[in-house]
Amino acid sequence: MITKLMVIQKINEDGTVDVFQITSNNFQWTFENRRTKTESDSDYFPFELFGELNILKRRPGAETRTYIKENEITFCDDYGVPGGTVVGILFPQNYIPDIIKFKDKPYIPVGFAGQVVTQTPGQIQILYNKLERRSAIIFNLHDNIVFGFKCIAKFVSDDLFPRNESVIADDLFDISLSREFLNVEAITNDDLKLINDTLNQADISDIKDTLNELLTAVKSGQKEKSKSLLNKVGQILLNGTSVASSLTTIADSYKVGGTAQQFIGRIIDYVSL
Repeated sequence: MITKLMVIQKINEDGTVDVFQITSNNFQWTFENRRTKTESDSDYFPFELFGELNILKRRPGAETRTYIKENEITFCDDYGVPGGTVVGILFPQNYIPDIIKFKDKPYIPVGFAGQVVTQTPGQIQILYNKLERRSAIIFNLHDNIVFGFKCIAKFVSDDLFPRNESVIADDLFDISLSREFLNVEAITNDDLKLINDTLNQADISDIKDTLNELLTAVKSGQKEKSKSLLNKVGQILLNGTSVASSLTTIADSYKVGGTAQQFIGRIIDYVSL
C-alpha cells in the first residue's frame, strides 16, 4: 500500500495509547502477517513502513478515550483528517475487534445547492497476525472527513485467535453482529427477564418483537432493514433507562447465558457503546 500520510494508534494493555504520525512524499506500508517481531522491528509492528519517513511519536488528543474491563477494551476517538490518510488502530496481544460503531458529524447547513450527493469516504479492513496474536483496524480514507468511532475489543485465547491473514467485511453490520449467533431460533419472554427486572417501564413485547424482526433481517441479509431495527431497539432501551451504565450492567449479565442471551447482550453492547 502506498500513501503520504498515515496515523498508527497503538493501544497498550493498560489502556494508554501511543500515536505514530508518519508523513512522506510517498511511502509504502504493509501489515506483516507471516512472521513474528524481531529486535529490529518498530514499536508498531506488525505494521512495517518503507521509504524516507518523517515519524512523530506523540500522545493522543483529549478526544481519544479508552476504558478497561476484564478481558475487554473500549476505544473511542474523533477523527478529522485530509483525503488520502490511512489510519491504523493496533490492539494489544490477543485482543480482536468485536463491536464497532461509527458516528457522522453533522454538516454545517449553509452553501448547499440542490441535491446533496453522498458517497462512501473510504474502506475499512481488519487485519490479523496469528503468529504475534495482534490485530488492527485500518481506515483507508479517500476524502476530507470528520467522524466519530467507537470499538469494543475482546480478549481471546491463542487457539481462538483468527487465522485469517486479512479479513474485509462486505458490510460493517457483519463485523458488529457476528454471524456465529445466527443459529438463534427466536427471542422469548424468558430471554428478556433481565431487561424486564431492570427496566420495568420498558415495553417488553415491543422489544421482543423488534429483536425477532432484527434476527430475521440479519439472517436474510436485509442490511438496511437490520440497521433500522437496531436503531429502533436502541431507542426503546434508552428510553427505559436514565443512565447508560444500567445497560452495561444488563449486557454483562447476558454474557453468561445461552446463545439467545448472548445475542441480546451484543445488541445492548452496541446500543450502549
